Amino acid sequence: MYVGKMGSEYKVEKLTAATLIWVTVLSVVLTVFWDLFALFLPPIASCTQNVSSVIPTPGVELMGGPFLMLIIIMGLIRIPYMRGYLTTANLVYLYVTSLAVAYFANFNHPWGVDGGFVFIKLMGPEQQVKYIPDFVAPSGRLVETLHYGVGSIVEMPWIDLTPNIIWHFLLVALFGGMGIGLASLFRRRWIDVEMVPYPHVLLAHTTMVNIESSVKGKWSSKTPFLMGILVGILLGIPLSGATLFPWFPDLYMWRSNTCGPGSHWIAPPDIPWHLGLTKHPPLYAFLLLAPLHALISILFYLLVLEMALFASFYAFGAYTGMLQMGFCGRNWCTPTPYTDPPLNLFAINTGSVLGLFIVTIVLEGRYILETLKVAFGKTSSDQEEPVSYRFSWILLIASFTSMVIFFAITGLSPWISFVLPLTGIITWFTMSQLWGRIGFETEPCYNFTPGFFKLLAWPTLHYPEVMSTDIALTPFLVYEYAGHMSMTGWGGSFYTILASYKMAKLTGVSPRNILKVTVVALLVSMLSTKIVQISAYSVFGGQRFSWPPIWRATNESFQGFHWSRPVDAPISEVSTYIAVGFIFMILMKYLYTRFLWLPDPLFSIVAWDWVISLHGTWVPVLVAFMIKSIVLKIGGSKLYEDCVVPFVGGFIFGSVLEVFATAISSYLLFPPTI
Repeated sequence: MYVGKMGSEYKVEKLTAATLIWVTVLSVVLTVFWDLFALFLPPIASCTQNVSSVIPTPGVELMGGPFLMLIIIMGLIRIPYMRGYLTTANLVYLYVTSLAVAYFANFNHPWGVDGGFVFIKLMGPEQQVKYIPDFVAPSGRLVETLHYGVGSIVEMPWIDLTPNIIWHFLLVALFGGMGIGLASLFRRRWIDVEMVPYPHVLLAHTTMVNIESSVKGKWSSKTPFLMGILVGILLGIPLSGATLFPWFPDLYMWRSNTCGPGSHWIAPPDIPWHLGLTKHPPLYAFLLLAPLHALISILFYLLVLEMALFASFYAFGAYTGMLQMGFCGRNWCTPTPYTDPPLNLFAINTGSVLGLFIVTIVLEGRYILETLKVAFGKTSSDQEEPVSYRFSWILLIASFTSMVIFFAITGLSPWISFVLPLTGIITWFTMSQLWGRIGFETEPCYNFTPGFFKLLAWPTLHYPEVMSTDIALTPFLVYEYAGHMSMTGWGGSFYTILASYKMAKLTGVSPRNILKVTVVALLVSMLSTKIVQISAYSVFGGQRFSWPPIWRATNESFQGFHWSRPVDAPISEVSTYIAVGFIFMILMKYLYTRFLWLPDPLFSIVAWDWVISLHGTWVPVLVAFMIKSIVLKIGGSKLYEDCVVPFVGGFIFGSVLEVFATAISSYLLFPPTI
């Protein structure tokens, strides 16, 4: 029986109204702080010192806010008066609150594409913006006010801006409702039964345990944890020094030979090599928390990719144009094995992700039926769940329906209004399988999300003339919210709920209480972050910030990323590749359930994506596999759990401390002009 009463390992504690009030206040304060911190951070420090994402490699997106909160707690817990308040439950509440805020107050949200979209009617193409409603993107006097600024919050046209604030709040809040329902339905299956590791949460937990133990003077993991802090700081200094000071030795060759957030260029002129080398130290430490089988599966499917690429190059003369391009171009531009035949890996990935969703639903079919029976039957065996299965199902269905209505009111056609939230649900449901098991996923906005959406909505269209709200607005919504990053709106709320349930399992704190805290923090941050965005633009003027909002508005109409991915052609032309990916995932998943020693096809999704090649993640995957194998061979799981895990926790703890200190230094060296 998959469903039933919650185990006795959870402590039943009363969650007071005062605690929720504190959570509300803290959520507002943290949202305002991190929004303004990211907005005014000097551009020179925007990549590796923004704290929003300690590991800026796309797909990893390790949020720094919760770890800075833990740094503050480590200082406060040494004060005897404060120690009584910093119970395990309160530490968990602080963690989930700061995590919820981190997903909605960071460099990408609300200042990334969403920030640029505010000015689309001032700078975007006329044929597109005329079909976008004013409550979605302001026009006329309002957008000029946001662009030039009025210098005072009091002088802001709040009444006129309210529809825009409400629309953007509902855009993320309604999907958050679906995330709460979906995560609550699968909580027991994923966390209690399958015990999905969730490396992000495991990292925060080991840090939290060591912070609590630090007041004892001596604790079992003291040495590896403190060593991790020291190494994390020391390895971060050369990168920060090279970033901020032109005279500092560039030990990582960051200034001269780097593509994207820390990938070393490797582009030999005579072979189609396209794999970078990650130079960002925290990623190497973080991946030590990933399961061995996941790591070796990634390496196996990467080897399959490289063999196919070299065979296509030497046997059929494909991709010869790669030799005339630099490293980034070998992954991003044409020709590339990702978007061009004969491999078309992005199209295959579109089918693979869809296949993963279908096979997951089939494999979890019995569990899903059990939750339905409990939810709408006469039994009550879910009374100890954070919320009842009935409530979870109703919330999921009601939120989905409300989102369809919301998009229809916005001006989208009924079918598009249905397909868009469906695309978001499937995207983040499947990406969460990767995030929970390996700690990173892809940027699905470049393969699955536009591929699946166009498959249902516009299978034969390619760069159509913009003559409706559907064509004008949907590319922005598909790219930014439904599929870009977890830290740009939709995925973050789903991940926060999953993380809160996993932390409840690790600490024994009531998941019902944690859910209440998390929901309050999410809703407060979702609303307040938009208010901060609009207020900052109105007071200071969006023109003051050339990056990222103005650049996004003037250089991207959000059409290109949508219509050129997963291939620069109508999606119907690669239906065979999509079918191949779908069949591959179904077949290999079936075989994997029978023979667990086979490489897990789940990880082919990241192995056949830019996150491995363009961003060089394959190197830390390989290094982590080698180190973890040696550790387990020498000392088994005891050595790994007693030394490696706390060392990784200390490493990331030290990295966050160093990055935040460097970010503050960048403010002092390059003070923003207000």
